[in-house]
Amino acid sequence: MTRVTGFIVFAAAVLTALIFVVIASFNRMPEPYAACVDSHRERPDVALGQIYNADLVLEEDASSVEEGEHETVGYRIITAKVAPAARAAGQPVTIICYEVDGHGGVILDEDTFRERLGFAHD
Repeated sequence: MTRVTGFIVFAAAVLTALIFVVIASFNRMPEPYAACVDSHRERPDVALGQIYNADLVLEEDASSVEEGEHETVGYRIITAKVAPAARAAGQPVTIICYEVDGHGGVILDEDTFRERLGFAHD
């Protein structure tokens, strides 16, 4: 009887863990938005401010990825509107990140983005 009870408790614990893993996979933020948010979390003074440490939800309808090319160099402009999962934690914020082919990583400011693409300073 003890073995059966132990097995039932173990099976319930495994099932509960699996349910949490499946639920978490649905709430995962898709790339490249996740990389953009992670970069902004490292520099909360740029755009996230007080919500940098909160669980954030992507508002997909208000977010976009624009791809382009300048003199054979490809780039992406990632615009992500994120809001805290708990509404009381703060207001939604729109963040922008840039990626330039061959320069690895996400760029947070437009001036660096323009320099890497080879635009002259205005």
